[in-house]
Amino acid sequence: TYVRGLSYGLVRRLAEFIDPQEGWKKLAVDITNPSGESRYSQVHIRRFEAFVQMGKSPTCELLYDWGTTNCTVADLVDLLIRNQFLAPASLLLPEAVRMPQEVTLPLSSQETLPIHEKQLPVQEKEVASVKPVLAQSTEKQHSDPSYLREENSSSQSSNTDFQNFLFRDLESITNNFDARPESAGGNKLGEGGFGIVFKGYINGRNVAVKKLIAMVDVSVQDLKQQFEQEINIMAKCQHENLVELLGFSSDGAQPCLVYEYMPNGSLLDRLACLDETPPIPWNIRCKIVQGTANGINFLHENSHIHRDIKSANILLTDTYVPKISDFGLARASVTFTQTIMTERIVGTAAYMAPEALRGEITPKSDIFSFGVVLLEIITGLPPADEKREPQLLLSIKDEIEDEEATIEDYVDEKMSDWDVPSIHKMYSIAERCLNDKKTRRPDIKMV
Repeated sequence: TYVRGLSYGLVRRLAEFIDPQEGWKKLAVDITNPSGESRYSQVHIRRFEAFVQMGKSPTCELLYDWGTTNCTVADLVDLLIRNQFLAPASLLLPEAVRMPQEVTLPLSSQETLPIHEKQLPVQEKEVASVKPVLAQSTEKQHSDPSYLREENSSSQSSNTDFQNFLFRDLESITNNFDARPESAGGNKLGEGGFGIVFKGYINGRNVAVKKLIAMVDVSVQDLKQQFEQEINIMAKCQHENLVELLGFSSDGAQPCLVYEYMPNGSLLDRLACLDETPPIPWNIRCKIVQGTANGINFLHENSHIHRDIKSANILLTDTYVPKISDFGLARASVTFTQTIMTERIVGTAAYMAPEALRGEITPKSDIFSFGVVLLEIITGLPPADEKREPQLLLSIKDEIEDEEATIEDYVDEKMSDWDVPSIHKMYSIAERCLNDKKTRRPDIKMV
């Protein structure tokens, strides 16, 4: 059995043993390539460290990466035993480890995601701050489905037009939050830093249900803040290029957010042609860029910084209209021109501007991240790939500046309708967005 074939739940249980005291670092430095050389350098270690500040598990990310080398579960067990991680080793091969009697296995926990949704007119609502009250207990919910009838299973929030759903009804429409991927007959659409997204069906239409789940490095307070922040942002900011929040649930064991379903999934998956979907034509890619820029501009004009702009958070309708999602990290700034400092670094490392890595919050960080997305649009390549040189997509800018390559060398081979002038124009914008000095990056309205 290959490590890459391990279930998500099992990988999370392993992480619960290994993440504390940075045990994953011991494993990383002990992993070698077939040549006997260390697979992970200090650069890699620092990259994995960044996942902690993003609310993700470095152990999970390490195992996902190592799993791409076709390593086996037996290899992983040997690695764990060598480094005295006997409890997690026993989860994989109980007969391979003699466990001390006092060792107890923790309860499994789960991780979290991006989302999916719909189109809205450009407008801003005048609303009061939304403060849904999260359930304080995890009492067993009644299992009799009521199919979300307004009169007995949901209500409208007094502060917003969002529907307040019962947790038990969301369980019902997602087949009890079936964590198998949709391709395997389940309901799981994806996952991210604070939740898992499931497909559901309400009153004749598909929806995406994001269940927020506390992780090893995420406190209940962080989770509550994430939940309330997304609702507040979505109540105030509605635009055709931002996802539509339909409602929420706060009466169950985990808070949930309900969005309109986006049939074409994320830009990241469509650029990769995941599930054998056709490549996106260049003219459609240009429209996706324009729509995404419009969405960011709307956020910035309304004094909101997204902080996690990436292709996985750009969702596509059936006609490829882009909609920015995942507003749990967004931050409102009273004095928008001022840089905010925060101790907690959030965002996705491959998209993060230099100042974001230092904990600064500024709209120009969104611009930098957008520049990486532009490179993805042009090249069709993921933002980071350790098997590629350069590993970070944004580093191709350095190669082009040093005249070691041209942008034409990187154009996505899967599309045929591109032309040199428009490629050069988009790359020129990306180049300016990716300036290390934030003051030299353009405002989004100039893009």
